[in-house]
Amino acid sequence: MGNIAVIVKGMLKQEQTSGRVFMGYLLGFAIMGYWMSGFLRYVADTGEPANILEAFCVVEQHYVNMLFLVLGWLLVVADAPFIKGNLYLLLYRCGRRRWNMGMLFYILIQAFFYTAAMAAFTIILSSFFGFAGNMWSSPVYALALDVANNLGTKYNITFPWLAMMKAMSVPQAFAVTFLFLYLYLAFIGVLLYTAALLLSGIAGMVVVMAVHLAGYLQMMDGQTAVSLLARAVPGNFIDGTQSYWQSAVLFLALLAVLMVLSAVFVKKMEFHTGTEVEG
Repeated sequence: MGNIAVIVKGMLKQEQTSGRVFMGYLLGFAIMGYWMSGFLRYVADTGEPANILEAFCVVEQHYVNMLFLVLGWLLVVADAPFIKGNLYLLLYRCGRRRWNMGMLFYILIQAFFYTAAMAAFTIILSSFFGFAGNMWSSPVYALALDVANNLGTKYNITFPWLAMMKAMSVPQAFAVTFLFLYLYLAFIGVLLYTAALLLSGIAGMVVVMAVHLAGYLQMMDGQTAVSLLARAVPGNFIDGTQSYWQSAVLFLALLAVLMVLSAVFVKKMEFHTGTEVEG
């Protein structure tokens, strides 16, 4: 376990100083900021404050935002499977199995950082327009009641999740929204890594984009039950029961399957070195 921790620490240090990772985070902020601008303009026009946690719940669950927000994350992990110049030394010291686990843990931790950064970004911007507490605000409640989508058309933002507002407090909705975004990003990152091990980095990116776009098209077609992207929007499945947790279980199961597959693929991957040991 110590070797895995060293690998993860080294990856975080190496990747966090990467221009590609920096640009990925900036792209995520820009995409979140675009939809945040409409929401904050709407709140300002109402003349009433909003809960500082609501913006993340609203923006993250906006379908088109979710379509593009993943692009920033893909830029962050675009180097999967992260074959660096010190690869041979790492393989010699810890073996393929531990190296593979280190890469997977890095993706999971980086996905948490990316999700947390997006959430913190919305909270910071909302702090100028809102309050902290458990209560849902009047502006968001009115947005949830906008069945005719008049507000959505004017401000380019929607929140049709009245059931979520009835079933959860704002902190609860924030936590569930955070968790589901994190699980989806972790799934996308591990899928990219596993596909890149089996095929190549470019082919892995094609596979991930195909899965992501297919989920979006299914979601827009109303097939939320089979859309993985729709599963990342908890409002789709909050109906007064606890059925939305099935989505969390699904993502965890998919992550487990991909991790097992990566352990198989990494043993067959050619690193073009004769100085490696099996760990």
